[in-house]
Amino acid sequence: MRSPPIPQRIPPLTWRKPAFLWTPLALALAIGWPAALFYDDRGPQRLAIAALLIIFAIALVSLGASWALGRAPRSRRIVVLQVVSAGVVTALLAPFVLTWALATVANYETEGAAEHFTLAMSLATTPLVLMLGLPVILISGILFAWTALKRGIPKNEAEDYRHQVQPFR
Repeated sequence: MRSPPIPQRIPPLTWRKPAFLWTPLALALAIGWPAALFYDDRGPQRLAIAALLIIFAIALVSLGASWALGRAPRSRRIVVLQVVSAGVVTALLAPFVLTWALATVANYETEGAAEHFTLAMSLATTPLVLMLGLPVILISGILFAWTALKRGIPKNEAEDYRHQVQPFR
């Protein structure tokens, strides 16, 4: 004999409607605020935009995979955690990209400028990248989660147990 299904107490998050408007707006806010900090300096501005684009691409792929597997996030904290996890992966891979970029780009512009820049020198920047990047990623993730997503509603009122919750005495 089958028992009735277990009620879903916390409904998953849903995209704000219309999603084609709210998702780009949320991405623009999350990626744009660090770029606005460097409005006078094009180098760090482009670096922040490129890093955040990579981070949000990884985070949106992982969010899409979780939705496709039927495990949609139930709180904004989970979405922020996925964005921060993507940021940590990107920050840990940044020294390898920096070494490659300096070896290819700088050698083309000025002959031999980056010959003495080693991977160990680039790895020494990892703590700095994490210390400066993680707060920016956290704030960007919070902005994205609060702008693009909203709380889901229960499928029917019979599954809503909020009226049964008793306060602490």
